[in-house]
Amino acid sequence: MKTARRIVATALFLTIFLSLFSLCDRILSRKETEGWWNVTAKIDGFYNSPKNEYDIIFFGSSNTYCSFNPLVIWEKTGVKSYVFATQQQPLWATYYYMKDAFKRQNPDIAVLDILMLSKNDEYYDDGVNYTFCDNMPLSADKVRLARVSAPKGERLGLVLRFLKYHTRWSELKKEDFAYRRKNMQDYSKGFYVLTSKCNTAVHYDLKNVTETEPLSEKNREYLEKIIDLCNKKNVRLMLVKAPSNSTEEEKRYYNQAENIAKEKGVEFVDYNMYYDEIGLDMAADFFDERHLNIYGAEKFTEYFMETTDYFKDKTRIDEDWRSDYERYVGERDKK
Repeated sequence: MKTARRIVATALFLTIFLSLFSLCDRILSRKETEGWWNVTAKIDGFYNSPKNEYDIIFFGSSNTYCSFNPLVIWEKTGVKSYVFATQQQPLWATYYYMKDAFKRQNPDIAVLDILMLSKNDEYYDDGVNYTFCDNMPLSADKVRLARVSAPKGERLGLVLRFLKYHTRWSELKKEDFAYRRKNMQDYSKGFYVLTSKCNTAVHYDLKNVTETEPLSEKNREYLEKIIDLCNKKNVRLMLVKAPSNSTEEEKRYYNQAENIAKEKGVEFVDYNMYYDEIGLDMAADFFDERHLNIYGAEKFTEYFMETTDYFKDKTRIDEDWRSDYERYVGERDKK
């Protein structure tokens, strides 16, 4: 009898402890749910999407979420897509994002922007790591992601947010208490609606840059893991470089990525080589020197559709995204 009571008491204690821990974790965790940089809403919005909703999923870093516009794709073709990306997302994070995405969605195509193949860091700072880890639900793969994202002694906070944010009490706002992950949606489907214009962006002519630069060992490993994962899941992988005014050094890494893509039978396109065809205006179509704004993203997205065979003969069938599209148009045309 005493043993039974002890078991019940232990179970009750653990239930209360985990409930309180979960509550504190939810309230204290960093959240970005409003404005241009609402990464929390965008990542949560993907996890809250209907199962097998998306035909295409876009992966990568900021060049991904500033370039591919799912609402434009839907309005033109009816194809549904989502941008599942975070700032400076390294290839190992992208790999685990893909694994998580494929548990929930069965896309025809995975598009990966390869900006981060030109970076050689073994680890990134907390700002980057917590951006891609914070909103990923707890799972064995999240633990694995934390292990490859930080050195020993710095990993646990990537898995359990409370350990990072337990001192945020003085910063809490009403929104922190009202936040519920299950209620988060993103009307722009992971795309960042950036309406400002940069007049200082410069496009470099890289047509004569043919040399290659070897990828870091870690980047190469995870690029090959991504290729193998997509092959295993029977998902068509497209490696791309969205317009980002690449430098000569970056181009040499992209040339190496193109060689690997050819070896593996994977599609590769560097759209930095097609500014004239896309019709990009350097003064009007960039948010800053490295990222497209909403106007440049529309041009690029339409060019992407025109030059990708998947979209041939695609036509809109239903209207379930119409209100989201109209909201987007309102933001785009706001003066």
